[in-house]
Amino acid sequence: MNESTGIDRLYKRYGVRKVSFWYKYPDGRSETLTTAPRGDRAATLAAERAAKRKAVDIQAGQIIVGSVADMIDRFKTDIDAEHFRDQSKDGKAVRNGAYERLTKFFGRMAPMKLETFHGYQYLDQRAKAGAPIGANKDMALMSTICGYAVRWGVVKTNPFVRMMQNTADKDVRAIDRGQIVRFYLWALRRDQVFRTLGLAAMFCYLTGFRAAEVRPFHMSGITAAGVKVASAKRKKGEHEVMKLRHWSLRLRVVVERAKRDRKTESLFLFPNLRGQPYSKSGWGSIWQDAMYSFIGEFDEAIAQEFELKKMREAAQRKGKPLAGELVLRLVDHPAYFSMLDIRPAAITTKLQNRDEDAYDFAAHANPATTHKHYDRRKVKSASATE
Repeated sequence: MNESTGIDRLYKRYGVRKVSFWYKYPDGRSETLTTAPRGDRAATLAAERAAKRKAVDIQAGQIIVGSVADMIDRFKTDIDAEHFRDQSKDGKAVRNGAYERLTKFFGRMAPMKLETFHGYQYLDQRAKAGAPIGANKDMALMSTICGYAVRWGVVKTNPFVRMMQNTADKDVRAIDRGQIVRFYLWALRRDQVFRTLGLAAMFCYLTGFRAAEVRPFHMSGITAAGVKVASAKRKKGEHEVMKLRHWSLRLRVVVERAKRDRKTESLFLFPNLRGQPYSKSGWGSIWQDAMYSFIGEFDEAIAQEFELKKMREAAQRKGKPLAGELVLRLVDHPAYFSMLDIRPAAITTKLQNRDEDAYDFAAHANPATTHKHYDRRKVKSASATE
């Protein structure tokens, strides 16, 4: 029995054991796009969504069935959840963006036609668009997809292994303890939202935890020995690493201040006004506002930029965008820093003080990573040989 799906030329057929979604071409040919076990409602809905997407793509003139787009979609649908440890909303959003870019570039090709130079074309195109390092990450994902495609028998070999990657000047911002302390003390005198950011910034500096570990820090991580968190950066299959920071007087003060004077009870140390942890995008938005307010108090140009920015955003919300483009200079200001700059500053302090636990503080599996990406010392001093 066949029934319409609401998509032209796409039909749903009920068999004895399975439900099939098939497409009828104008020349009379037909092709089964997806199937699902009969009685499995979730699988049937997933198969219907996939079939509708493929049918629309066929009608748009795209080669989808058996194409690289189909290969990428299969990885996204069947493998992503098993392969990647980070299944958070933010993590999925980042990967979905990469899937879309890769599909747009490679999607119409036949998998067997993929060659290494196609990868270099992608790297060059993204580099010209201003994202050379993002292109490297996209191609690393594409190489992973092709690795699975070899296993599926879709391609014979992975064409994207051992490729030369794009290079770019690293935008490294080195900050010192004084910048963090000034922001922290300023935030303590502000409302709960900015106060929470200041406390989180100081907590990040004292513990060396990653921003992704600080933002959703759970109250259960506060123990008699200190503050404890599971490492947020771990590959699928690697054992979980717990980070413990023993109490210091300053760390106790920051934690106690974070627990006091809340408008809403929460299980998290740095919650939003609803008592929930901030999303990555939400945190970034209020951090920018806090920095505008903080720096704007002693730099009139930044204060004016903030007012113009708010005016343009208000006009855009009303559907009346202002003409011209506003050049934002906040991130180039010497006093500006982000949460991502705090952990390197903390690790640099530990290395500069020659603390014995500096490498445990960084918690990298390979000490070379600590020096390559987190050591921001401008002067490296040592004693003479004799």
